[in-house]
Amino acid sequence: MRPIPPAILALGLLVAAPTASALEHHLGFGLHYWTALDDLEDEGFDVDESGTSALALWRVGLPGPFAFELDLEYFPDGFAGSDGDAFAPQAFVLLGGFVYGGVGIGVTFADLPDGDDVSDPFYAARLGLAFPVLPRVRLDLHANYQADTFQGLGDADSDSITLGANVRFKIK
Repeated sequence: MRPIPPAILALGLLVAAPTASALEHHLGFGLHYWTALDDLEDEGFDVDESGTSALALWRVGLPGPFAFELDLEYFPDGFAGSDGDAFAPQAFVLLGGFVYGGVGIGVTFADLPDGDDVSDPFYAARLGLAFPVLPRVRLDLHANYQADTFQGLGDADSDSITLGANVRFKIK
């Protein structure tokens, strides 16, 4: 039996929410720093040897500890073998508050070497901390892991974990 994809689970949670007025909406932006955690110890934060991408997000806090987040990641210097602009929309189901975690799914749009413009889906796991900066502003610091299959998320090692940071603004 196949597991329920995170995006379908998140959609179900949104539909089951008792009222729209109980939902919290956040918009945000940030950076995703692409380097293996093992390399940080050896090389430090050397962006020339690694990469960064810009991130825009919309998070909907559901009643209770659940949230649904849509991210759009932008790679100005290419990604996954492309040397041009690349975009990766992603959807996450998150659990928690100050400490949070969750799973997601996404694809990458780019001029890929195999002639296709859309990658196969990838799955992501995220663990983060959300620091209150002002009453309606949060600073999120998070670690991310991506895999080709949902089951592959269980095989995470520090060679493949990346770091991200974003600022979220509560709009409702």
